[in-house]
Amino acid sequence: MTKAYVNYPTPHMTMHHELTCKEIAKMQKTAQRTVSITHGTFSTDMGQLQSKTFRLGADASLNDLWISAEFDDPEFEEAVLRHVYKLLGKRFTRLQSGPIKTHC
Repeated sequence: MTKAYVNYPTPHMTMHHELTCKEIAKMQKTAQRTVSITHGTFSTDMGQLQSKTFRLGADASLNDLWISAEFDDPEFEEAVLRHVYKLLGKRFTRLQSGPIKTHC
């Protein structure tokens, strides 16, 4: 599994391959938004993230998102997460200029 943090106000995505990383959800935000993409949920999750009802914004309840990808293939998981970030950038132009980093 690979996890990625997407921040909207300071546009960027940070990927984590090591699930024991202390940076994962370190803020322990109440009601943190998460999406978990797997073989069985791929179509549904992609539809949810592209839906007009999915929003990102500067408000604390909308400003970030944790996405996990679980396909038993780290390279494919990273490719899926990069693709998701690119799709989000089409709807939320601020993300278009945000870097993608790998933390661990």
